[in-house]
Amino acid sequence: MQTITYSRFGSPDVLTLSDVVSPSPRRGHLVVRVRAVSINPLDGKLRRGEARLLSGTKFPKTPGLDFAGVVEQVGEGVSGFKVGDDVFGGLGSFKVGYLSERISVPARVVARMPASLDYVGAAAIAVVGLAAQTAVNVARIKAGDHVLIHGASGGLGPYAIQLAKSVGAHVTAVSGTDGVTLVRELGADTVIDYRREAITASGKTFDAVLDLSTRLPFGEAHVLLKPRGVYVDFEPGPAKLASAAILNRFRSRQHRLVITQSTTAALEALGRQVDSGALRPGPTRVFALSEYRRAFEVAEQGGLVGKVVIQLG
Repeated sequence: MQTITYSRFGSPDVLTLSDVVSPSPRRGHLVVRVRAVSINPLDGKLRRGEARLLSGTKFPKTPGLDFAGVVEQVGEGVSGFKVGDDVFGGLGSFKVGYLSERISVPARVVARMPASLDYVGAAAIAVVGLAAQTAVNVARIKAGDHVLIHGASGGLGPYAIQLAKSVGAHVTAVSGTDGVTLVRELGADTVIDYRREAITASGKTFDAVLDLSTRLPFGEAHVLLKPRGVYVDFEPGPAKLASAAILNRFRSRQHRLVITQSTTAALEALGRQVDSGALRPGPTRVFALSEYRRAFEVAEQGGLVGKVVIQLG
């Protein structure tokens, strides 16, 4: 089977297409024929070596944090799945990626695909949908809150906007020019085009600031928060976790971090929201497996609206 690997940290140029032996079913795992894999910002950080504490330094590595495909084999001890099931999932391990024609994946991070989505749509929503739900919970967003979403038109932003609006929050979305129309359509009450207007120009403050772009650090976001506001960070790391745990005790404005966990139950709940129409999928740009380097280049160039998905088969 074919898989994408890299044997050193670096740019998308280090990625190669390789032939390897197909995986065998392991206890507690499913063997899945992969049909689509989406690219997340963390993929680039892992490949460049910026998150070695998560990925380790053992090579070769395969990128890809979420996927959709068809169950081909069911490992011992697995219940609730059968051969032929259309499934999606991700975030089983930062050391093992899913950009392969076949993968062995823990059944606990897999669920049946939402009926309303194809493989591309299901692969694109798994990680970002769960991360957006986690962020809304971590920030304790409620009706009447004023929320600033920075990086609102990327892969995660469309879901964060919709989930914040679903609980009755007033959403200010920060986006590049190309994403302004999308975030308005998704329900943002106020839109700031950061290419034309400074975020602080209005002088407004917020109950929560969600930094989806990871380019608005707490030190800068501090002035945008109300006295008891919450800043949500999407780049957790040991130093940040320790600092936030200690300093949050002594300050009114809180620095909280998103740690996304994938479980069958969480993915099923996400799927129900999509199938009911409560969550509208974000836009995707699709590449073939043979275009893998270009797919990563586009995903990492900045200013992308929606997500990049690599389609297999």
